Amino acid sequence: MLRPAQSALVYLYMEPVDMRKSIDGVAALVEQEMDLSPALEAIFVFCNRGRDKIKLLYWERNGFVVLYKRLV
Repeated sequence: MLRPAQSALVYLYMEPVDMRKSIDGVAALVEQEMDLSPALEAIFVFCNRGRDKIKLLYWERNGFVVLYKRLV
């Protein structure tokens, strides 16, 4: 279950992202494009071109959590 700290920041990646990207793919976007560490106390939000799918990346104690949702 996603339980980020109340102090966790939320970063929105503004460019469309291919939703086939895995944990490593979106973590690489955080490092290379956003110049941030994916292990920060933060939630990283990615959307596809149609803005009908979102993917969240979050570091939790010992590994990454990825949530994917298709919006209707």
